[in-house]
Amino acid sequence: MNDTENKTTKRAVTRILICAIIFASVFVVVNISNLSGVFSAIFSVLLPILLGAALAYFLNPILKLYEFKIFKKMKNKKVVRGLSILMTYVTLLLILAAFAAILIPSLIESVSTLVSNLDGHLATTAELLNGIIVKFTDKPEHATLLSGETLKNALMKAVNAIMPSNDETVHIITGIGTGLKNAFLAFFISLYMLISKERLSAQFRKLSTAVLGASGRKRLYRYIRIIHRNFGGYFSGVLVDALIIMFVSFICFLIFNIPYAPLIAVIIGTTNIIPIFGPFLGAIPSFIIIFIQDPTKALIFAILILVIQQLDGNIIAPKVLGNSTNISSLGVIIAITVMGDYFGIIGMIIGVPIFAAGIAIGKEFIDHRLRTADMPTDTAEYYADDSLVDPHEHHETFSQRLFRRTSEIFRKLLGIIKKIRPKKTENKEIDQNNETEEIENIKEIEKAEEKEGNK
Repeated sequence: MNDTENKTTKRAVTRILICAIIFASVFVVVNISNLSGVFSAIFSVLLPILLGAALAYFLNPILKLYEFKIFKKMKNKKVVRGLSILMTYVTLLLILAAFAAILIPSLIESVSTLVSNLDGHLATTAELLNGIIVKFTDKPEHATLLSGETLKNALMKAVNAIMPSNDETVHIITGIGTGLKNAFLAFFISLYMLISKERLSAQFRKLSTAVLGASGRKRLYRYIRIIHRNFGGYFSGVLVDALIIMFVSFICFLIFNIPYAPLIAVIIGTTNIIPIFGPFLGAIPSFIIIFIQDPTKALIFAILILVIQQLDGNIIAPKVLGNSTNISSLGVIIAITVMGDYFGIIGMIIGVPIFAAGIAIGKEFIDHRLRTADMPTDTAEYYADDSLVDPHEHHETFSQRLFRRTSEIFRKLLGIIKKIRPKKTENKEIDQNNETEEIENIKEIEKAEEKEGNK
């Protein structure tokens, strides 16, 4: 078979694969409602394995720390592996216990204080709302339109609407039992994966070499490194960023005497894990909780959250996360919307790195094809000649532009203050010189008068 026949065969196979992929995609889209149940059943079966693999993936760096740093002088490798795995899980339990010991008492105290003072807070809120209504309607009879009891009844109706029914309660209890079972299985699966990680890696390398060949295995491992870089860098950075935001929020809330500071800080830090929508999901209920007790503190809280989010978006997150995802804001919104619709809160958290990994793998594949064809890989080379958009122009986001302008204002204010300060010091020096000259003149006059008196 000559080169021409080889090229023809490859083109035919490529076209068949493309047609098959298009047909499969159309079939999935048309029958998505029927296939969703199948996917859900498969996902529920594989969930313990996925959780165990994820736990082993996140614990592996701690295991390496014990193996290659702390116990590196020990010669028996089996003992090193056993001690390292034991200390890895002990470290995990200590971290969880420390967070529970720090947060749970404060959360219980905040919630109990909120519940015990709820009637007084609702009465104060009713008076405030009545004053606002009277001010805008100019009708004094509306001064008693709302009462604390009215707001309490409305709040109880909302709570009853949210609370699950008996059937839903049974479903929730069943879900909790299933979750505990999955967590138990995930623990042992992660333990097995950490114990035999070298053997599992060798078996996967053997299988990929047999199926894809040496060159195909290298390309597959390159894609796996891309996925590892996106997932590992993103999740470690997001967790560190959430902890920093939780700590900074707690300190700021204590300084400004914001009510229920521990509870609000935990809500803000936890929801900060979700990109874009997370800060709003945490700030809105927190604002309502604070507003019920003290509307002025709620306004201060809103300003603090705005400042903290600007610091997070422009200083903290870029330093911690770096460019781990490399996808646009539109891509983040699509990832959160699609994955959140199918997998809920977990989907909103893992959607961004999954989409980022897919985009990175697609970019790697496209660049490889272009390099093979000796074509440029820079997207700017494919803009139209009469394009109104400069492909090399850098566009600032709204938060970056707001932060830059705020920084410029502060720099100008500092410059004005620095210019004013020297003038004040110069005026003080001039006044001091004048005072010393006057004192010297007075002394000379007194000396002259003494001489005349002596004469």
